[in-house]
Amino acid sequence: MDLRILEEIGLSEAEAKIYLALIRLGQSKTGRIIDVTKLQSSTVYHVLGSLIEKGIVTYIHKGKIKFYQAESPNILLSFLNEKKKKISNIIPELNEMEKLSRTKQNAKIYEGIKGIQAAFNDILEVMKKGEEYYFFQFPYEKLQNEQVLLFLRNFHLKRVEKGIKVKGIASPKCKHLMKEIYKLSDTDLRYLDSPAPTVVVIYKNKILQLDWGEVPTAFTIQSKTIYNSHKQFFLEKWSKATH
Repeated sequence: MDLRILEEIGLSEAEAKIYLALIRLGQSKTGRIIDVTKLQSSTVYHVLGSLIEKGIVTYIHKGKIKFYQAESPNILLSFLNEKKKKISNIIPELNEMEKLSRTKQNAKIYEGIKGIQAAFNDILEVMKKGEEYYFFQFPYEKLQNEQVLLFLRNFHLKRVEKGIKVKGIASPKCKHLMKEIYKLSDTDLRYLDSPAPTVVVIYKNKILQLDWGEVPTAFTIQSKTIYNSHKQFFLEKWSKATH
């Protein structure tokens, strides 16, 4: 594959090499990535950090060892502007490469603003019109952050456009901010004191937890059992919450 196409959408040559290597390999340790790309170890570690920040590579821990994996090639669509046509041309080839080595990943970690966007975009990608998910909202102090408010407004505009429904529980002191964010259809909000210690999104056999700290981080788990237990917990809280 011509690496220049990936470079034209904003990836460096080293980023393109490592991304393609991970597409071919699936979950991999850094040593394997170094062997395949022939890049220096310091370059590989640095570039992996850059790809994680851009939201197109994630990692999990197995014991004390990090395993890296490329996000679905469709994530590249988020980089499209005037280059959209060129990217669309290579997506089928990347998908075919991914199918050859795909191993199911049960957990993912996303770091940085781009990573958070990628984590939430998964909700839009996997859910269909008319389907519904659930969430426990940001703590009050985080909702006062203009960056957080802008992110939520943009995300929910896309959600409503796709016709995805949502039920959410938040603290009563967030009510005025919640009404500001969710001036939208397909949104059902209720309020409860101390609803949850952190942001939790429950959707499509997945749980997304978000820490909007100094380095925003999202952690997703794919498990039908965990999804069902969180959904049951949410619905129990929902029955006690007020409008």
